[in-house]
Amino acid sequence: MSGRLDPLLWLVLIGGMGLLMPHLPIVLIPLVVSALVWRRLHEVRGWPLPPRWLLLGFALASALLVLAQFHAFWGRDAGVALLVLAAGLKLLETRDARDHHSVFLLTFFLLVSVLLFDQAPLVFALVSLLFWFLVGAWIGVSQPQPLPIGQRMRHAGRLLIAGLPFALILFALFPRPPGGLWGVQQPGGQAVTGLSDQLRPGQFDRLAENPAPAFRVRFEGEIVPPEARYWRVYVMSGFAENDPEGWVADPASPSPRLETLDASRLRYQVTLEPTGTRQLPSLAAAVETPDRTRVDSNLIVQRAASVTDRLRYSVTSATDYRLDVGQLPRFRKSRYLRTGGLNPLLDDLARDWRDLAPSDRVDAALAYFRENDFVYTRSPGRREGSDRADAFLFETRRGYCADYADAFVRLMRAAEVPARVVTGYQGGEVNGDYLVVRQSDAHAWAEVWLADSGWQRVDPTRAVAPERIESGVAQSMREDASLPPTVRRDPDSFARQLRLGLEQFDNRWNQYVLGYDGRLQLDLFGWMGLSAERPVWSALWAIALAALAWWATLWGLARRERRMLADSEADYLWQRLLGDLERLGVTRRHEESERAFLTRAATALPDIRADLGRIASLLEAHRYARHSSRRQERLLMDRLANLHRRLWWRARLTRRP
Repeated sequence: MSGRLDPLLWLVLIGGMGLLMPHLPIVLIPLVVSALVWRRLHEVRGWPLPPRWLLLGFALASALLVLAQFHAFWGRDAGVALLVLAAGLKLLETRDARDHHSVFLLTFFLLVSVLLFDQAPLVFALVSLLFWFLVGAWIGVSQPQPLPIGQRMRHAGRLLIAGLPFALILFALFPRPPGGLWGVQQPGGQAVTGLSDQLRPGQFDRLAENPAPAFRVRFEGEIVPPEARYWRVYVMSGFAENDPEGWVADPASPSPRLETLDASRLRYQVTLEPTGTRQLPSLAAAVETPDRTRVDSNLIVQRAASVTDRLRYSVTSATDYRLDVGQLPRFRKSRYLRTGGLNPLLDDLARDWRDLAPSDRVDAALAYFRENDFVYTRSPGRREGSDRADAFLFETRRGYCADYADAFVRLMRAAEVPARVVTGYQGGEVNGDYLVVRQSDAHAWAEVWLADSGWQRVDPTRAVAPERIESGVAQSMREDASLPPTVRRDPDSFARQLRLGLEQFDNRWNQYVLGYDGRLQLDLFGWMGLSAERPVWSALWAIALAALAWWATLWGLARRERRMLADSEADYLWQRLLGDLERLGVTRRHEESERAFLTRAATALPDIRADLGRIASLLEAHRYARHSSRRQERLLMDRLANLHRRLWWRARLTRRP
């Protein structure tokens, strides 16, 4: 073996390390790149490899850098960093066949470690492609004589196909821990997206431009109508420190005082993208939530740990409920009446409503929005300052959902009606059999407290732009060309249709591949007739299924090999017929022509005499005619295939004389 690395191995090393680079600390990247460059210069220009003492120094420095970055040598991130560094350093001491095999083993682990960070379909396809190249490289270095790359890739492909049934059987039958692989929390997971626990001017304007999915929902039954799709994430009743114009989310609180109507309950499953927070979006009043979660007094579902990887969970919600009916504690009520800021015009307007009943004050505020030419827009031209609400209500009258929720809550508080801001998502787009809720569906609305009915949702945006609630942000912003086609839901956009198709595939991948957990496995076992109550029978059935899949794969590969070795498809079918006749006791002699053999076979098997005669004529024309037509060749292949199907079972059921 030469000292050069195989070209396919170089390709896999660069591809695998390239996929892992974004997950490495930036101080380690120069070391890895330097090792690759040094090795390449050694092969191209003859640079000497570093001595052993220098390699030991590099290894010690690398270990100290990993320890300084992660404060440990274990865990996913630290372990992968050590693996990449080990592979790079191993390249600088690779000289013989033993070293080459060590590099191969390290590269296999490198490819697997990529999937610890991202299991998206595209990443999985890239890793599978690199794995194919790596097997081809290993075949090349294992042969005494060099093989062309194309031949090696064909051999590698056949090996992978032969092992595929075993991989599928292990995937389906191997015992599963609770939750899918991507449901396991990992330190330093994917980049997070989503809402903030503070509400400031302009925050929702930027989210409206983001078409990325926030979460996907599959309902047990019909999908709820758009006007009922209010997904709670944060409740905000206090103001940000030193900023009376900004709202801050309430801290976690005890369980709610809740009354629900059982008939209004619905169950759904949410697949949530990473958020970096503990809040889980839910509809209305969540009454049944996953393990290690709780519902606080604001009906916010709180998780024990932050969501740093894609998470799937099931929730049961009641859409008909009453929260905090009766009396509010004095300290809480005073919190819900603070107006914040300096908005004298707002205070004067709300003061005129204080003589009305609380519910009439709510109606008066909504009527003010409906009757005064307010505009729902993503570009309101806000004026900053402590009197921003006054400027919005009496000057610009242009705003986004957060502006309307902010102004409405301040109006209610000035009118002595307890109120608070709720942020989350509203709406969603149906894609197949599930609902996709995007970051652009982020929304803010209000809740008011009435003694006889408790907290009630009031959405002032609906008073100004009802199409935003009934048809989603797409209808209210359809003319805004700056928004992506997916956000505007342009029905004629090819980009949108393509994105919806890719999202549907991605969702199925997440549900049935990455989300293949113990529950889905038990469902599959039940469909296959396997049962935990009959373990011996189930084990025998699984072994038989694996053997059948393996046999089918090897049979298919052998058949394909025979086809490739034959001169043509007709020759392959002719060889199959010879085998059938041999099993029936008619073997062709070496000196015998095809016509003579078929004549003798017709004598031994008179029931197929006519078929053999036609095949003999077509075969002679195919072999010796000056101009054999494509039609005659197709007719010959059909005759050979039909006779093979008739003789196949007969040859196996009839004893050879």
